[in-house]
Amino acid sequence: MAEEDTPTHQSSPLNPTAPSFTMPSASDTSTLSAANGPLPQPTLSRQEQPGKELASTNPATNVDDAGASTKVTGAQLKKLKAAEKAARRAEKVQQGDKGVVKEKQSNQAKKEEPHHKRTGSRSQALPIRRQSGLAEKPAAMLEKEDVKHVAIVSHLYPRAPKASLASAGREIHPAVLALGLQLRDYVICGGNARCVAMLLVFKKVIQSYTTPAGVALSRHLTSHLSHQISYINTARTLGVAQGNAIRWLKKLISTLDPDLAEGDAKKMLCQSIDAFIREKVVLADEVISKDAGSRIDEGDVVVTYSKSSVVEKTLKEAWQDGRRFKTIVLDSRPLFEGKNLARGLIAEGMEVEYAALGSLGDVVKDATKCVLGASAMLGNGCLQSRSGTAMVAMMCKEVARCPVMVLCESVKFTGKVALDSVVMNELGDSDALVQEDGVKVLTTLAPTVEKQQQLAKGGKKGKEDDEQEKKAKRGLEGWKEQQNLNLLSLMYDTTPSEYIDVVVCELGSLPPSAVPVVNGVHGGDE
Repeated sequence: MAEEDTPTHQSSPLNPTAPSFTMPSASDTSTLSAANGPLPQPTLSRQEQPGKELASTNPATNVDDAGASTKVTGAQLKKLKAAEKAARRAEKVQQGDKGVVKEKQSNQAKKEEPHHKRTGSRSQALPIRRQSGLAEKPAAMLEKEDVKHVAIVSHLYPRAPKASLASAGREIHPAVLALGLQLRDYVICGGNARCVAMLLVFKKVIQSYTTPAGVALSRHLTSHLSHQISYINTARTLGVAQGNAIRWLKKLISTLDPDLAEGDAKKMLCQSIDAFIREKVVLADEVISKDAGSRIDEGDVVVTYSKSSVVEKTLKEAWQDGRRFKTIVLDSRPLFEGKNLARGLIAEGMEVEYAALGSLGDVVKDATKCVLGASAMLGNGCLQSRSGTAMVAMMCKEVARCPVMVLCESVKFTGKVALDSVVMNELGDSDALVQEDGVKVLTTLAPTVEKQQQLAKGGKKGKEDDEQEKKAKRGLEGWKEQQNLNLLSLMYDTTPSEYIDVVVCELGSLPPSAVPVVNGVHGGDE
């Protein structure tokens, strides 16, 4: 059997149809080696060699060197191949780890490199210009400034910075830019003045407006005005009178006839704005001043607070009618609007007494009437006016026992309701509360002996003493750097309806409870 199994290469010709040669199994090789002696072992190719040590030697010799008497079998060859594959995989893993580390290092180097580069040449990093302002401030300082908010009125703080020339878009009209800066700096102050100035600016916007092709004027002009309104609102929060005027104007634009020519539509809108100002502000103030002025009698002591245009007109109207009375103007920081009222009354030759709000308890004892202006009349009959008005009304009602009159146009009536001064209000500039320089008071008292000696010495020592006194008397300067100090400046307060006797408007004299009725009839804020 052994002779039949051995292949005879010399006697047998090549047969193309013969089966392919297969590797004998381990059992076949053992029988062959026992019968015919050892067979020559196949040598491994370079790709199948497990390593450099096996490349120059035969697997049979390696096994003999290891002291093994048996020859290499198919299972051993599989083990060698598996070991070779494992070695290759380990090398690939090591190379991959090195590649990841190199990528990280290259990415980090790219991040550290400056962004300004010139391609195609070796150039040095260009100097980056430092940003001025907030960019130069440390992060701790920025966090302190952001934290300087009073939690209870956090909803009143503006989300966007105040209006400026840099923050204005290209669609903002130049007249709107000028108005926004004047409102921001309190150059134009007062509900009526702000409303009239805004409507006059809208006239200029409408006159310079051109309807784009394929768009109706009634639709596009409304969106164009919305950009102007948003800029004005960022300069200073819109008042109730401004809000009512804007709603009226938008409703008027939306009801325009689409077939109306653009020039006729713009002319009609400008005429309607002039009529609104004349009826709702000018004529309304004349009617109110005549009605309220007739309530002031000879020899009265009238108390008023801050400045209101309709109050000033009422007092002048009563004085021009021949009734002689005394006016006490109360005022407070930071705007000191009462100074302008006092100047205007003195120019008419009236008897005026100007006092700070802190002296209200002493001044109000002789009062016979209290006349107050209004920023808005709320739906529940409460009055919203300049901060300090509620205190004046309460003292006049409870201490002096005198009637309290509120002069307010119907354009300032609103359906909104407020029970306190926190929900609906406006924040003023907190830095305006900081009094850097002392108030200069003119007095007839002679300086003290110590002061005279210091003035006589003068020189360097006197200047050092003055500087030390200024540091010792330092007030709210640097309040932003102090951790537990916050400044809050509320523009308005809310006066309850029980401290108001009568509300005088162009429709007549009304009790505070009738404000919602007037608001519903004339279509006010809803």
